[in-house]
Amino acid sequence: MEWKKLKNLIILILLMVNGFLLVLVGARREGAVRYERAALEQTVWVLEKNGIEVDLSAVTDGAGLSAMTVERDLEREAGLVGVLLSEEVQGENRGGGLYLYRGVLGEVSVRAGGELSVEFAKDKHWESGLPEQHAASLLKKLGVEAEQTGVTEEDGRTAVRFRQRWNGAAVFSCEVELVYREGRLETLQGTLLMAEGGTAEAGQVLSLPTALMRFSEEIASTGDVCSAICSMEAGYRGTAQSLSGGTRLTPVWLVSTNTAGYYLDCVTGALTRVSDQ
Repeated sequence: MEWKKLKNLIILILLMVNGFLLVLVGARREGAVRYERAALEQTVWVLEKNGIEVDLSAVTDGAGLSAMTVERDLEREAGLVGVLLSEEVQGENRGGGLYLYRGVLGEVSVRAGGELSVEFAKDKHWESGLPEQHAASLLKKLGVEAEQTGVTEEDGRTAVRFRQRWNGAAVFSCEVELVYREGRLETLQGTLLMAEGGTAEAGQVLSLPTALMRFSEEIASTGDVCSAICSMEAGYRGTAQSLSGGTRLTPVWLVSTNTAGYYLDCVTGALTRVSDQ
């Protein structure tokens, strides 16, 4: 047999083998998905039998999340504040993890853990007829990924609220409110992580069926009562680790029920009321 024909035959055989393996992997993956879905539906059935309804359309998986530590980067922080105030600024260490930044366009204070307070100067630079778009643009300048969670308008005052996202996941403890009065930005208050990257920790997150069962068990042990899980969103909850500014991001589900809100730890299954934070 000529080498050319032999080579084509080998290539054809390899393509057939690869195709077979691809079909096999796809079948196994489809089987795994069906199994997981069946387990989830069975768990929901069990919870409903115990008096707790679950809206699966409002439940997200925690797969891919892991606990991590994010260290404060003062150089990056000063740079981002400088971008916000349109000039180079230097942080003044006030002690206890508090740094103060001043500029012609405003004053910014940042504490360990990302607690942020901004007083904007009475300048035309902060005037805008579109507060929501203006607020989103400012957060983008700070290098912050965020989603708008609400807006309130009353007596010429407009308050726009945002929640930060980290690698695409919500950070429930990092929220800010930007207040405009008569079309001019006055203040920004809340908590933001302005660091970049982080150190991931080892740990396997719970599957959704296991998480739902743990929630049911924990609710029963606390004596709380609920009859419906309205939503269950996977994300992070941040905790300041030290005055140096390190923050630990813990993967959690924010569980909203018909009676209260809870954080369910994605790794340990520990349950905490949102109001207890």
